[in-house]
Amino acid sequence: MDKPLKKIWLDTDPGFDDWLTMLLLGSNPDIEWLGVSVVAGNAPVDITYDNALRIKANDGLTVPIYRGCEEPLAGVIETAQRILGDSGMPTTGEILPPGAATDAAGHAVDALIAAVRAHPGQITIMAIAPMTNLATALSRAPDIAEKIVEIILMGGSTDQGNHTAAAEFNIYADPEAAAQVFNAGIPLRMFGLNLCRQLLVTNVEVERLRAIGTPRAQRLAGYLEAYVRIRSADGSVPMPMYDPVVALYLEAPQLFQFQPAHVAIELTGELTRGMTVCEFRVPRRAAINTQVAMLADGPAAIERLMRRLAAILV
Repeated sequence: MDKPLKKIWLDTDPGFDDWLTMLLLGSNPDIEWLGVSVVAGNAPVDITYDNALRIKANDGLTVPIYRGCEEPLAGVIETAQRILGDSGMPTTGEILPPGAATDAAGHAVDALIAAVRAHPGQITIMAIAPMTNLATALSRAPDIAEKIVEIILMGGSTDQGNHTAAAEFNIYADPEAAAQVFNAGIPLRMFGLNLCRQLLVTNVEVERLRAIGTPRAQRLAGYLEAYVRIRSADGSVPMPMYDPVVALYLEAPQLFQFQPAHVAIELTGELTRGMTVCEFRVPRRAAINTQVAMLADGPAAIERLMRRLAAILV
């Protein structure tokens, strides 16, 4: 008997590395990809939703894409546009052509709630953005918490941040939402900055993409080149790979090691708002609420990513 497909829902804010995640999910034969909820994050939701539709059109994806929340639960919207530019997806080459003006009807939060209720105990949520959509769904429909298999998220850190000294961007952009999700009793698997810094890309990977030679590969290479250049103008400093780690974990869990922890979100600290405070002295000091990714075979993960992209982009 064939093994049943793993049902996946993606919550995202494209973003170049979100694009890579979508490519991996869209070509994974072992999953049933039910939907995509888009949220404000790397850029305002008008832009991240447009980016998602461009990606869908460019790569022939069939998954329904829903527009979601525009603002965080509290405070003002925080984007990564000062680093990533107005589009949230810089490139040194050809810009992704426009996609459709709209996609699936209805709000992303309502679609997520409906999907979880339609498939109780079956859906794993991949969260690679600020968690406003997820927290709003849990507030509107508390019953779905016990129906979600697991949330696998890219966010947080066991040590330093990136958007601030203490906080990683996805958590900092809506810490109240993150706190609600971490406190919801849903099994969590956290891939933070500490883990992603073990998966590094350089100009070598840019040239590997270009060598594929197809128009889609050439286009993607321009975006990867701009991504690598976030850390250095010439791309000479290796750049961590963030969001695709969740999709790589789905395909090759043996590449990652985890440690149980209680993760709390700092909401009031003047210098530490959005920090993921990881208490590893569990269960002695706190109850476990998260499996925190600590170690990765980074070179093997990047090699898998590049081989998968080569197969996808032919």
